[in-house]
Amino acid sequence: MDANQVLKQYATGKRSFRLQELKNLDLSRANLSGIDFTGSNLSGSNLNHADLSNTNLNWATLRGADLSGANLKGAKMPDGYRHNDYLESANHLGI
Repeated sequence: MDANQVLKQYATGKRSFRLQELKNLDLSRANLSGIDFTGSNLSGSNLNHADLSNTNLNWATLRGADLSGANLKGAKMPDGYRHNDYLESANHLGI
């Protein structure tokens, strides 16, 4: 699945993208609030300044993903904890 497909499906109301292979996508500045990426592989994806508020990233692979400036308020992170702040400047994740 490519970035355009994700954005198009999100725009039509789809929120579940569980267990998807989403490596190296450019989703920068996208509004993805409330999306479910549980178990998805987002390695190397550009999520720079994306709205990821209230998303589910539980068990997601984020190795090398760029989350700089992303809004992660209320997002469930890969470790199962909820992120409570707007993330002003995350570096590339080397998890």
